[in-house]
Amino acid sequence: MNSCQSNLPSTLTVSLREMRMVFERLVQVARAEAGLVPSLRDCAVYSAALGLGGFSRLDANLELLSRADPHAVTIIDSAEGVVVDGGGQHAWIVALAALDIATERLRSAGEGVVTVRNQIESGELKVVEALAQRFGLKAIVSADGAGGSATIKVLPAADPSEIAILDRIRESGLGVDAATWWALFHRSADALAPDSYLSRRHAGPIIVEADGKVIGRQDEDETDFSLLLADAPKAVASTSKH
Repeated sequence: MNSCQSNLPSTLTVSLREMRMVFERLVQVARAEAGLVPSLRDCAVYSAALGLGGFSRLDANLELLSRADPHAVTIIDSAEGVVVDGGGQHAWIVALAALDIATERLRSAGEGVVTVRNQIESGELKVVEALAQRFGLKAIVSADGAGGSATIKVLPAADPSEIAILDRIRESGLGVDAATWWALFHRSADALAPDSYLSRRHAGPIIVEADGKVIGRQDEDETDFSLLLADAPKAVASTSKH
């Protein structure tokens, strides 16, 4: 190992923005349903923040999510209470639906309790405790035993410190093994379109037509339009002269 490599840090602190960007791209690479991408991205962030599977098990979780069928999740309302049957799906698929139902039960019936069963990676259901904080609520997830069963109880937060996970991530970021992070970062690039003449003309908040006409933002951001037109096919370049 040369001296430059030996001086590289073994751990990094990554910001909330960086995590969201990389995790969202990785969820897209896993071919999750488009409507689930934001919630699954947040589940991945909170998994890391809560010390669950986090960064190290992200690959395994994404592999399971690539085969997910959200329509397999069912809700059973009985005299004993509400049960969310995960239909063998990953806990992240079940998490948001279970939280929504528990929140509705709290507001309508005064007791926000639901039972979740028949899910895989059940330990990841703890992300509900962080997801609930967006509503100013405190959630407690308790494992009921074997078979991926758990109970979710949602309560009004008694103290601001009980709903501060997102604030802590925003202020301080999260520590991660450098090699693990860079592997995730580079793989997330698979979600991006290949660089080309066409992709560069449609990047960012503007579109640059083949003749140089700019559509979109018109501020003075010092964009170098010569870069966007540099590799124009000869036919397009010829047309733009007329």
